Amino acid sequence: MNTLAIVIACGKEEEIAAGTETAFLSLGNRPMLAHSLGVLQESTSIDSIIVAVSKERVDSSIQVIKRFGCTKVVGVGIGGVNRLSTLRTVFSKMPESATTVVILEASRPFVSPESLREVVKASKRYGCAIAAHRLSDSVKIATKGLKPDQTLDRNSAWAAQTPQAFKSEVLEKIIDSKNKNMKLIDDESEFVKKPWEVHMVEVGERNLKIRTSGDLAMATALFNASL
Repeated sequence: MNTLAIVIACGKEEEIAAGTETAFLSLGNRPMLAHSLGVLQESTSIDSIIVAVSKERVDSSIQVIKRFGCTKVVGVGIGGVNRLSTLRTVFSKMPESATTVVILEASRPFVSPESLREVVKASKRYGCAIAAHRLSDSVKIATKGLKPDQTLDRNSAWAAQTPQAFKSEVLEKIIDSKNKNMKLIDDESEFVKKPWEVHMVEVGERNLKIRTSGDLAMATALFNASL
């Protein structure tokens, strides 16, 4: 069974600085993208990789791929205006042999080989599997303003993350152009339908996403502590 990884490297995080593309920020002596690609390159669970970047970053991404020896990369695609259009564009260029698709955000540089392996393994059994972390605090839902509407028990609330893995036919149905007004943010698994189901894989707190300058500072501290 052929497993393809799609690395989403075209997102901008305005909370860090205007126009910042997290995938190309440095963490240690490498850009974030190189950290994500390195894990995929070394994983026996991944056969090939496609990187989705902005039009302006195509050359930069190719340089990263070559410099860090990411030989599993089979293509660099230009990301769309949102997550859904990006996945549709990349999916149309996928090798027909891919039976499992893994989605990984380049802004999560600490994904572990073990969690990646378990997510791929579970997706082949259930149809979809996602990296997730059980929240230790109770969660308040506030649909408007600062007044909570609902409290979730801390034993039932999880943060959905990437990597997320799908049987290719499951992801294809989610991103089908016939699905109008669909909005994907960072959790495609919400739209998985029966007979397939979603299985969560606990990955711990370290698999953080770099969205803000505070996240970047934390990631830098974690990286330096691991040296």
